Amino acid sequence: MTLIRKCLRSGGILLACFAAVACVTMSAGSDYYAAADFSEYRSYAWMAASPLIQSRSNRVEVSPLHVRRIREAIERAMAAKGFELAATRDAADFAISFTVGARDMIEIDDYPLVYRRRWRWGPPYFYPNVDVAMYTEGMLAIDVFDNATREPVWHGWARKRIVGADVRDPESAIDAAVAAILADFPPTARR
Repeated sequence: MTLIRKCLRSGGILLACFAAVACVTMSAGSDYYAAADFSEYRSYAWMAASPLIQSRSNRVEVSPLHVRRIREAIERAMAAKGFELAATRDAADFAISFTVGARDMIEIDDYPLVYRRRWRWGPPYFYPNVDVAMYTEGMLAIDVFDNATREPVWHGWARKRIVGADVRDPESAIDAAVAAILADFPPTARR
């Protein structure tokens, strides 16, 4: 049974979606609308009472506890950057929402012929030179919308290969993902 199915069964898909572990790297990035003036942003609000965005065609059961952990991690990161959480969306400069997901992946490694050489202790190495491995890749994305125009202005994401440590320690995993995503927020100049 794949890790994603185990996480779904335990209600923990979110916790499996992030973290930086020594042997597994996280990739993160962002994009933004160049005409947006981020220097005017001082306060934010959540897009809705439940800021988790899910597509209608691909509804995944997400633990409310993990949604709470993500919200709190984003709030801590925004406070550290000097942004204030507004009481209502109308009182905020921008609104935030987030999306989570996971998918099973297949990794295929084909070794070059140089590795198929004679070993000192026996006959030539003639076993297949292809390794196939299945793993689960998790993703967290955060979106920022300008409150005046109601248009998207910033999108950040992080994804990584899921390992057991992500499942055992979801809070650290979520904090690491949120920190990686929001490292480039607010943007200063077009890359």
